[in-house]
Amino acid sequence: MVAHAFCSELNEAAAKIVQSYDWQCIDCKSCLVCLSKTDEDKIVICNYCDRGYHTFCCNPSLEHIPEGDWYCDQCSSMPSPPYSPTKQQDEIKVKLRLTLSPKLKKERKSKAARDQDDELYYKTFGLKLSVAEADIQRGIPSEEDKEKFEKALLLPEKTISTQQELSKISKISFGNYLIDTWYIAPYPEEYNQNDILYICEYCMKYMRSSFITKRHQKKCTVRYPPGNEVYRENKISIFEVDGRKNKIYCQNLCLMAKMFLDHKTLYYDVEPFLFYIMTEVDEHGYHFIGYFSKEKRSAMNYNVSCILTMPIYQRKGYGQFLIDFSYLLSKKEHKAGTPERPLSDLGLLSYRSYWKTAVFKELKLQKGPISIEETNQMLNHDPVTNTYSILIDPKTIEDHLNHVDQKGYVQVNPTKLTWTPFILSKDRLSQLLNE
Repeated sequence: MVAHAFCSELNEAAAKIVQSYDWQCIDCKSCLVCLSKTDEDKIVICNYCDRGYHTFCCNPSLEHIPEGDWYCDQCSSMPSPPYSPTKQQDEIKVKLRLTLSPKLKKERKSKAARDQDDELYYKTFGLKLSVAEADIQRGIPSEEDKEKFEKALLLPEKTISTQQELSKISKISFGNYLIDTWYIAPYPEEYNQNDILYICEYCMKYMRSSFITKRHQKKCTVRYPPGNEVYRENKISIFEVDGRKNKIYCQNLCLMAKMFLDHKTLYYDVEPFLFYIMTEVDEHGYHFIGYFSKEKRSAMNYNVSCILTMPIYQRKGYGQFLIDFSYLLSKKEHKAGTPERPLSDLGLLSYRSYWKTAVFKELKLQKGPISIEETNQMLNHDPVTNTYSILIDPKTIEDHLNHVDQKGYVQVNPTKLTWTPFILSKDRLSQLLNE
């Protein structure tokens, strides 16, 4: 006899056992002991192996067919006797009902009640809001609101002039110094409403409070500008910083410089510029003194776009040092450099002082004839004779140079420069020119 186990209503265990003997279907079932098919109404079938036995052939014999599950003597004598899954589940349910405490029985809710609780939980954002606060009907405009809105559309437009609040920054905390500011810088609103702005002298990060600054100082590992060191002599070092590679640093530097330069208008578009940072080194790091910036590609051969010496380092010759250094770079590029105009008031004074000293040095060293073309900025025009003449007072030159030497200003040493001119690739150059 061949039949599907599913069609014969056999479970998985019985389906494996019936393959080990000559199985018979329910219509052909005979007693395994007497091999007789008679008295079919007295044949009992094992729930595990599906073998048939007469009630009187069983050992011990049965008076009648059992109402529940029945297992033959062969299956009952197995090391792990079979057990009805249905009966086992029923007993587990009974045990659970017996062990369930009355308190838990009271807490059990219907599915509808649980769904209602879940809806309330999510609606109130985890019970953080009350039902009234979570009611979104309050945000729906009422008829009265709609009428007011329609009336407002009919009213003539009014121009309301609001005066923008000016920056309240009057000082900056820079390193160990508290410096008075001269002009207003466009810092974000949450920063420019404080009297003191705190700036890290190494990474140029600006902060609102001394507490934040102290935390930053413990975490900040920067001790020098983020660029290449192109000049070093004694305690003076100059770093070349690319505005495209170190955008945040250069933007923060320009914002701080605006508080001391009236004509400065560049704050954020720093990518086309190179920044030369002058520092003074000690055991703590490289302290910021000043800087100047220049365009990577200038059509007018400008060698300085912006120049600044911090107020705490002014009147020490650092400004003229930066000017002299900018002309040294122009010489390396084989160009006649000039600063971008207009110059700030202090910048104009610095350049006049620098050129006065530079020209006097050349005149002192001059022993032969002097070309008018080489010194045309020093010519005086005589309206009577309509001729040009150079008025030189050797004593004035000597006194001025002695006065400069007595100040002991630091001088640029061209032999300490390690620098190559910046070269733009063709692709980058076309991007800057928008071609």
